[in-house]
Amino acid sequence: MNVLIVIHYISSENKVMRRGEFPLKRKTKEEAALEFWKWIKREHPYECIIEKVIVDGEDITERVEELERSRLNESL
Repeated sequence: MNVLIVIHYISSENKVMRRGEFPLKRKTKEEAALEFWKWIKREHPYECIIEKVIVDGEDITERVEELERSRLNESL
């Protein structure tokens, strides 16, 4: 099953939107969106601030932010 992920974020004082269609492959929507978000951040030399994450029309921004924080805490 594929999902459409749309991420709105700020980088270098510019508002940017990236989107793509991704297979879930035994992942939740939140995990797939977080992987996409990490890929976006690696592309930029500047800090990126997430504004909104939409997966198949559903706003899951808070869940992705929580997942990112929990994964960060696990790695410490």
